[in-house]
Amino acid sequence: MLSIMLFLISGATCETEEEVISLLRDVYSKLVEAERAGADVGNASQQLNKALTLIKSLEGDPTNREEVLQQAISIIREVDSRIPALIEEGRRVTFYKNLYNGLLIAFIVSLIVLVYVLTPRIFWSLWIRARKHWIIKIVDTDGGGQSDRRRG
Repeated sequence: MLSIMLFLISGATCETEEEVISLLRDVYSKLVEAERAGADVGNASQQLNKALTLIKSLEGDPTNREEVLQQAISIIREVDSRIPALIEEGRRVTFYKNLYNGLLIAFIVSLIVLVYVLTPRIFWSLWIRARKHWIIKIVDTDGGGQSDRRRG
């Protein structure tokens, strides 16, 4: 029983470079989708790049092949397990960014409307308040108001 389990574990971990690269491509595709959702995928892409570097290092030096492949697989699976959280975080950040932009636009429009509506009222009330003690006196300069058009 123990030997069968060891065989299954060793068989499951003995993946070829092509299978690991295929897994890497699948995870990269998921990572691209997460980026489209608005997620910050900088660290995850660096981890995938590290895994790819480990895989490419096998071409020149095949020593410790199994260990290096297992390390690359563990990095790839770790990134794969973080992708749903990244997608959710990206959607949340995008939602709050859109909410902020909408509120900012609404605030600017309401400020413009308030300025348009209230400026004349404020201006005229201040103008009248500043000139409330003025006395208006009609001065007849040309003799009898003949130039005044209001007097028919």
